[in-house]
Amino acid sequence: MKKPEKMIIYNLFPLLAGKFTDWERHLLRASEMGFNWVFVNPIQRQGKSGSLYSIADYYDFNPVLVEQKSKKAPREQAKEAIKTAKKLGLNAMIDLVINHCSADSDLITSHPDWFLWESDGHVAHPFCDEDGKKVVWKDLAKFDHRDTRDKEGLFQYFFNIVKSLIELGFKGFRCDAAYQVPKSLWERLIKEIKKAHSDVVFFAETLGCPSDQTRRTSGAGFDYIFNSSKWWDFNSPWVMAQYVLTREVVPSISFPESHDTVRLCEELHGNMEGLKQRYLFQRCFQQVS
Repeated sequence: MKKPEKMIIYNLFPLLAGKFTDWERHLLRASEMGFNWVFVNPIQRQGKSGSLYSIADYYDFNPVLVEQKSKKAPREQAKEAIKTAKKLGLNAMIDLVINHCSADSDLITSHPDWFLWESDGHVAHPFCDEDGKKVVWKDLAKFDHRDTRDKEGLFQYFFNIVKSLIELGFKGFRCDAAYQVPKSLWERLIKEIKKAHSDVVFFAETLGCPSDQTRRTSGAGFDYIFNSSKWWDFNSPWVMAQYVLTREVVPSISFPESHDTVRLCEELHGNMEGLKQRYLFQRCFQQVS
């Protein structure tokens, strides 16, 4: 398999960038700084919690990103923004959230078989383990990719979502919580999309995973994984153990800050030397083998 190009990724956070019609100035800045990819968090209409990762309608857009005064439809506004990125030398990547949707999505009533349900009749919420503590995201409803009675219907739903996003101009997909979705689903989805779009790149978000789980996920056909080196204490052995386990399977992406963390400048209390050190470390840790 041909290895993807060396990537320098700029995270354009939609709620900070504003309406699609305002993105050009942000994209221009990213291009002038030398970035060649722009990563955009979910732009679909979210549920009542307001979280971008709590998607209520995969085919509608977050209303705060839409210029209501424009004569162009929301989809055309989004498409033009991505086209502008391409003109500026930026390939566009977006979050692909298929592990869950918002707990108030109409999908729960229209396709109940697609979801995991608790014994008390309530839809199941996804969760994670954070330092031994179970953290439940109650604004989310978990899809049942493993045992749904309509596995093909659920697969085709997300297959068509990916195709729709490609039509918007996106060339990459950061697969949110990839480790919580069956490997077999990723293998099929990636393979079938690449049949028609060989230049599309898939990234697995594996932050916080045990090393063995990261390796299993990365072997599903992903072009890259996102590693957890951001949280390394520069002393513990786990980050190198993860590096060794995954380096021969797939390259990984390291980052000094993201939408999941406070800004690095705030974290380091404005220490410019510390900022430079973190960025240099992340650049050196980036896997290229």
